[in-house]
Amino acid sequence: MMSSSWASKKKSAKAIRKLSEVLGESLSSHHHALLSSLLKELPGRLWEGKEAILHAIGALCTACHKSISVEDPTAPNAILSAVSSACTKKLKTYSEAAYSCLQEVIKAFRNPGFFGIVFPLLSEVCIKASASKPRQTSLGTDASNAAEDKEEEVSAPLDKVLDCITSCISVAHLPDVLEQTKNLIHVFLVVLYPNLQWTVKMSAFSTIKQLCSKTRSVVSDSQDTSLHAEATVVIQEVHVAASECLLEVTKLYKDAQLMQSEDVSYKSELIHLCDVEKSEQAKSLLRKCIEILESL
Repeated sequence: MMSSSWASKKKSAKAIRKLSEVLGESLSSHHHALLSSLLKELPGRLWEGKEAILHAIGALCTACHKSISVEDPTAPNAILSAVSSACTKKLKTYSEAAYSCLQEVIKAFRNPGFFGIVFPLLSEVCIKASASKPRQTSLGTDASNAAEDKEEEVSAPLDKVLDCITSCISVAHLPDVLEQTKNLIHVFLVVLYPNLQWTVKMSAFSTIKQLCSKTRSVVSDSQDTSLHAEATVVIQEVHVAASECLLEVTKLYKDAQLMQSEDVSYKSELIHLCDVEKSEQAKSLLRKCIEILESL
């Protein structure tokens, strides 16, 4: 890693990643030197293949998280800070690698405090994306969209941002998560916007699933009425966001004429969901889905 050659640095990082994946915890006696050399390379200018540094950091933290934490309890936060800074870079491949590394770091150390540090940054990324939501476009794309397409190329990879949020929620204490209820709802409304890619929406559903799972497991064992109330609000908003997404999917099927009424296999499921849904807003959206299917 001390070489001035980018190719050599890249090769060294790949070697560290491979060693971490193969040797696992047995690499712990060397983790300090390896981690220090990798973290020193993160700041500064980008160079071709620099994402290999991030992949190596993620793999090393996964393999040696116990020894890293024992040797220096402040190290996980320092690593988190360094990787979070890398996430702000605009180069697409590097940004994607940075968010993937961030997720590995969160999952490796499982520090509940990570949520309070990282979630505000991640939610800000999602909320900024709401200011540049892609507009509805026809199948024929004209040259005027070129600038917008270029902007999308350097925007944050929302699917990977959401994967990081999912990991944060999984390690956090529920009261800390519920304190961010409004921001969580805002994030879900942004990422379930109809025109965003399905990779983003699938990641959003995983985040929602993790949130509901954590809420249910904690609330069921708790007598704290405030927790129950806040959890109910979150769950209702999630149901509304998911119902909005279902409505957009149903509209798409109708407009694209992808199915006839006899081909609809999930109509009965929608009717059941509508019957058991407690949120009137979500119930109204589900009714609209059913009406569209019945009109086919």
